[in-house]
Amino acid sequence: MTNWRFKVRVKHLFTDKEDHESIQKSMNAIADVLGDEVCFDEFSLKQFRNIPEGDDVITPCDYANKLISRMYDFADSNLIWIE
Repeated sequence: MTNWRFKVRVKHLFTDKEDHESIQKSMNAIADVLGDEVCFDEFSLKQFRNIPEGDDVITPCDYANKLISRMYDFADSNLIWIE
């Protein structure tokens, strides 16, 4: 059983929309929350605030999902529960 050191609530900020504007708004909101959490001080949020528009191969959603995956990896490594 894992003893989580921190809990951070961001899942309510995720979006199902796949357009660039909606994704950027969601990622900015997530970055705002993470930026206020001391447990994420060592996590870079720069890319969260600058989601590329994408192209025929990689969509804004693909970029955002990769960053969310990094967030979860960081959280797991630092005993942070994401809710």
